[in-house]
Amino acid sequence: MVKDKKFSVIGFGRSGQAIAKLLTAKQGIVFVSDSKPMSKEQMKIIADYHLRYETEHSEEILDADYIILSPGVPDTIEMVRRAAWKRIPVLSEIEIASRLMKNKFICVTGTNGKSTTAYLTYQILKLLEIDCDLGGNISPGKSLSEIAINEPDKNRFIVLELSSFQLEHIVKFTPFIGMITNISDDHLDRYKSIDDYLNAKLQMFKNMKEEGYRILNKDDSSLQRIEETPNTLYVSENEVRNGAFLKNNEIIIRFNSKEHVYDYSKFRLIGKHNVYNLMFSLLSSVIAFRHTPSLEEKLGDLKGLEHRMEFVSEINNVKIYNNSMCTNPKAFIASLESAGFNQTVILGGRNKNFDTDLIIKAIIKYAKRAYVMGEVKDSIRLLLNDEGYSNVETVSSLEEAFEKAVLNAEPGTSINFSPGFSSFDMFKDFIDRGNKFKELVKKHVK
Repeated sequence: MVKDKKFSVIGFGRSGQAIAKLLTAKQGIVFVSDSKPMSKEQMKIIADYHLRYETEHSEEILDADYIILSPGVPDTIEMVRRAAWKRIPVLSEIEIASRLMKNKFICVTGTNGKSTTAYLTYQILKLLEIDCDLGGNISPGKSLSEIAINEPDKNRFIVLELSSFQLEHIVKFTPFIGMITNISDDHLDRYKSIDDYLNAKLQMFKNMKEEGYRILNKDDSSLQRIEETPNTLYVSENEVRNGAFLKNNEIIIRFNSKEHVYDYSKFRLIGKHNVYNLMFSLLSSVIAFRHTPSLEEKLGDLKGLEHRMEFVSEINNVKIYNNSMCTNPKAFIASLESAGFNQTVILGGRNKNFDTDLIIKAIIKYAKRAYVMGEVKDSIRLLLNDEGYSNVETVSSLEEAFEKAVLNAEPGTSINFSPGFSSFDMFKDFIDRGNKFKELVKKHVK
């Protein structure tokens, strides 16, 4: 389907670069269109792969057999609308890359926890000595195109974290196991409503085959309206007929009329939300492996990802956590709940059109003190003051927030960097934001 076909790739970020390399390797004819000037790194790829390109979206995009839309580019741009009029297929990088593979995909989407769940699933499969790769939207990690270009053996499982953006333009793609961790307000600067956002996530299931499995969070109200199928399994705090649940400080997995019991006391990731992530991962691994040797002794070896409730250091008996990936209210609540009541929280950034009421309530409930930065700093301070919460201070930088937090934190408490909002007002992305926070901690420890 690729040789001598013409592809226009709109957006030349991480996934756009990867799909351009893959298609060129498969003898496709690739044209790249981005709305911004190319960086030195992008220009090197263009030169190395002899790609034609432009730095504005022109009609040349429409001279194609297929258009590939990068996740960061909304499908409301003019050239995508015109492609629909001309009946040129607009596909995602995930759709194209998967068509060049014969592997089984274990996919995770949702609002929060999808990266950690994907990473835990990958680690557990590795512990079970199952050949697998990890990729998709996860960062750090590989795009699916980067995995596909190496032509993995068809028996190798591919674990993918998928965003709603990546799922918007799939046509044939289907997972062997598809998981939705939870749904809450997020990306409402791109979607008209939470229902539109959920519908984008549900695209993952539209081609599900009879041998495929859907795993849903039964305790999430947004997911309870999804119709149950014979191969739907659930993750819950309470007992379920098929799936994973908690009982007497153990995780119980019920699958194929068998029951597997896991003592997770050695699991090191903090927070109830991470226990849910572990349940999803164990259940998907049981499905993939069909039977499981004892993993209990190895659950303590499982690691979390950078910038997700990551323990950084301890200063003067004050624990420091980096949760830069926290970018929405539900993640913020889980983060503060995990760190407990004796914490100082550093937060702020750019609002993605969600209601901040949940963030305000979480600060009042859990935080002894709050430092707020970024575009939302004044509005958050005023809302907290209106609720009678006075231990809040606005700051102009992350450096200022951290210095004041360390100066005022009492021994035996913690400093929790959980922004709760997007990073794009002050940083390149959540990774840049988290790395800068860890640099500040490192300097202070020295």
